[in-house]
Amino acid sequence: MVKFSVLSKYFEKIDNTSSRLEITSILFDLFSITDKTEIQSLIYFCQGNIGPNYLSKDISIGQSTLISLISQYTAIPEKEIKEDFLDKGDLGLVIEKSEFKKKQSTLFTRDLDFLEVFDIFKKISEIEGKGAIDEKQKLLKSVLFNLDSTSAKYIIRFPIGFRLGFSDSTIIDALACFGKENIKEYKQLITEKYQLVSDLGLLAKIIFEKGIEKIKNLKITPFIPIKSQLCERSKNLDEIKERLGTLAIDTKVDGFRQQIHKVGNKVKIFSRQEEDITDMFPDVVENVKKIDHDFIIDCEAIAYDSENQKYHSFQITITRKRKYDILEKSKELPLHLKVFDCLYLDEKEIYGLPFIERRKIVEEYFNINDYVKATEIKITDDVNILEEVFLDRLALGFEGVICKDLNQPYKAGSRGYSWIKFKKSYKGNLDTIDAVILGYDSGQGKRTELGIGALLVGIYDAETDKYYTIAKVGTGLSDDVIRELYERLEKKKLIKKPEYIVSNIVVDNFVVPEIVVEINFDEITKSPIHTLKLESDSLQGIALRFPRLVKIRMDRSNKETTNKKEIEKISTV
Repeated sequence: MVKFSVLSKYFEKIDNTSSRLEITSILFDLFSITDKTEIQSLIYFCQGNIGPNYLSKDISIGQSTLISLISQYTAIPEKEIKEDFLDKGDLGLVIEKSEFKKKQSTLFTRDLDFLEVFDIFKKISEIEGKGAIDEKQKLLKSVLFNLDSTSAKYIIRFPIGFRLGFSDSTIIDALACFGKENIKEYKQLITEKYQLVSDLGLLAKIIFEKGIEKIKNLKITPFIPIKSQLCERSKNLDEIKERLGTLAIDTKVDGFRQQIHKVGNKVKIFSRQEEDITDMFPDVVENVKKIDHDFIIDCEAIAYDSENQKYHSFQITITRKRKYDILEKSKELPLHLKVFDCLYLDEKEIYGLPFIERRKIVEEYFNINDYVKATEIKITDDVNILEEVFLDRLALGFEGVICKDLNQPYKAGSRGYSWIKFKKSYKGNLDTIDAVILGYDSGQGKRTELGIGALLVGIYDAETDKYYTIAKVGTGLSDDVIRELYERLEKKKLIKKPEYIVSNIVVDNFVVPEIVVEINFDEITKSPIHTLKLESDSLQGIALRFPRLVKIRMDRSNKETTNKKEIEKISTV
């Protein structure tokens, strides 16, 4: 069994290198000494979770509680711990670098196994209700006081966003190394299966217990989310026609993407981030229960305004994602499901069928009523018809179109040209981008009562597991939305900018990067200030010129920003 102190030494090595190849090698060495009974949990821990995304719960321990624990661990007053945190910007470094004065006698400590630590974090995540904070603190303290200062660094970091500077793809690289001479082949295999089962820990467990070849037998399973297929962008409709030839023009619905699983009378709804959101949508559950088949469908849920007989905007639709007053809101804003794909039907995997065959299934089984209906498509090889349909969809209040290759399977977790989106342009701009809020300046003058003057936004880079700035933006949203955003950001304020936010700009408040916003802009320009750099010019940062906020993307996770490759395609700098 791996001791947590040993695990920490490997994490320390990873902390001290930025080379992906070196990190892959270190992870492979770590996995090589890991027992098959602990590899699944270790993978989750490396991902910063205590389970796969669709099952994992938050630790929910705040900075103030952790500062209190560090004070007890080091016998240093909390005031000094806070001052040190302001200087270092990392509570992990604070506890590691503080003079080691652990109150509890080392005579009564023992070297904890990794699984002991992991199981305690699982218990912490399950504690709710009155007295939860005290109970969580007690359990975390039982771990902390049995660890050396280096191990304590990683324990303290875990509840507030564990980061080691690598992504899932690096973990996959390390696991593929167990394939020896077939590393490239096994990397592709592990990646493909991860898109279908959304559980990298499970894949590692099978590899360790039965061998890599055995993961070939994994199939999609109802109630385990499949990673969503994503769209590529295109400069114009002519390019789309040139790429796809005869194609299906599907409607781009500006709603809330849902993956719905049903077997018998059981229904589960997952968001794009694999979050189980079933309890938030009782009306959707009741409507799909009426379908006399078992299935997994990909669809968009959009709120319908029956009085004016039109669909609501995304900002209205997204208010349905809530934990309170759910029944009342479902009556006020009923959701219509626009079904555009089917991946599984009556015990048969169908995601591998060509789109045109899956589409026939969608139209046959999921045109139920106004509440559950297939999206409207048109098949053509004429770019003029493509433009007509695009303009028609805009006139109906939709975002645009998604053009689909008739012959391609559903490509879980992939972004490719088998699906190409085309949205309404703004002054010739190709598209909007999604960026995550990294911080904000306090409002001045007329904006004082709003709380926010301007937002600092950035792009997530999976290669480095860091966020890079691309713009400061303050216009585009209504005052009410800005006030609501301010309330959310106030709860996410950081005492100091963390290392994983790469910024040359100082704002009044840096925040935990969680809230994603959609931004429009006139063009992309070179910038000596912002830190996002493209592959074509690694020396010069880029920025958005005249950025404007379009909406808050509550259907995006903090790692689902527009990526560098997509921005490279848009950019003309």
